[in-house]
Amino acid sequence: MAQANDKSLIRSLKSQLAEKSAEAERIAGTFREEDGAFVVSTEQRTAYVKAVRDAQEIKGLLDAATNADDLTGYLDAPDSRPAAGEFYGSPPGAEAKSLGEMFVGSEAYRRAAASGFKDRPFIRAEMEGKSIFSLSAGTHTHQALGGVQDLGITEAQRRKMHIRDLFPAAKTKNAVLLGIRETGWVNNAAQVAERRAADGVSAPTGQDSDVFGRAPRSKLKLEPVAFPIAEIAHMIDGHKNILSDEPRLKQFINSRLVEGIKFAEDYDLLHSVGGDGTSITGLFNTPGVQQYSGKSTDKYSIQMRRAMTKALLAEYEPTGVVLSPSMWEEVEVETDDTGAFRVALQVAVGAQKKVWRISVVETTAMPDGQYLLGAFGLGAQLFDRENVSVTVSSENSDNFERGVLTFRADERVALEVSRPEAFVIGSWTTPTV
Repeated sequence: MAQANDKSLIRSLKSQLAEKSAEAERIAGTFREEDGAFVVSTEQRTAYVKAVRDAQEIKGLLDAATNADDLTGYLDAPDSRPAAGEFYGSPPGAEAKSLGEMFVGSEAYRRAAASGFKDRPFIRAEMEGKSIFSLSAGTHTHQALGGVQDLGITEAQRRKMHIRDLFPAAKTKNAVLLGIRETGWVNNAAQVAERRAADGVSAPTGQDSDVFGRAPRSKLKLEPVAFPIAEIAHMIDGHKNILSDEPRLKQFINSRLVEGIKFAEDYDLLHSVGGDGTSITGLFNTPGVQQYSGKSTDKYSIQMRRAMTKALLAEYEPTGVVLSPSMWEEVEVETDDTGAFRVALQVAVGAQKKVWRISVVETTAMPDGQYLLGAFGLGAQLFDRENVSVTVSSENSDNFERGVLTFRADERVALEVSRPEAFVIGSWTTPTV
């Protein structure tokens, strides 16, 4: 009841404030203007000042009532974050929509639902998100006594980071990107004397033949490169009843459709051959990327640090490293001579995967024998032409006869590698220490 009373008081005070404001405005409208100045009588001045003061007093009461209402709302709020917010990783105080919720909340889905999904639904919803197997899970039997709880589709654990997360966000509206790749740089920058002798090298003589110092010329070798926009896509079939089963549909989209695209994207950013004008050229197949083979006298974390030096010598500060889950395990469980873990402290602080100050992405797209590190964003950039989209249609083969829908997920991306020297492909060597 307290909160309802606060709301009623606020409405009343707002009404009074509007009346006093209108009264002050009406009085001001009676002022006469003569020769560019207002002529105000004593009665007009007194009435105007009183109306303004009354309005200010009401405004103060309104502010107090509003603050009291905010306090009541705070005290009535739940003590913890919503469970949905916890599950989907929304920040404290906010509950973000999952990708599945975005899909079932789309206008296209609502239109199809309004017709009972009888009009051969074709639904397309663009989102950042996740492939399906069979949604027609068949029938199951259960005991005659006792209750039954249908658990639906068990959601697979989503990978927390992908290779794209190492890049700054960038978008494009073009079909092909034309860029410049740096293949060489000779830096001749040096101090320049104000005056030199006539030969431009010797010390100045003080004569009229002296010349101004000339800055040395550096050399930069560049070549034009076309970076195509590539499409990554896959399809899977499911029974039409999935559209009416919203909870399972959300779970299905979140855990499989878009994430399947992301898995393929990880592999292509590393290993795609390219060269056909329509495919990404992955970093492993880009000419100019540096190589490093570890020493058997170094532990795995030290091998990684020495590979970083190659990028630093090329004047690029590494920002991330990509390695397989198995090799990240080897790095994490390394111990020093006293038996203490080498990198556990760095990993534990803030729950961030970092080693040697750079972010870590562990992915099955990387073979166990290699890793890649470099300056993501400076040496290369990932461009999104179209974010991951989910399309649903019955217009495929004999889907309509069988009551089947085809789900298609796709995205269009481009990888620009402008400075290959910023990256190092490392080969692990089993330590003997």
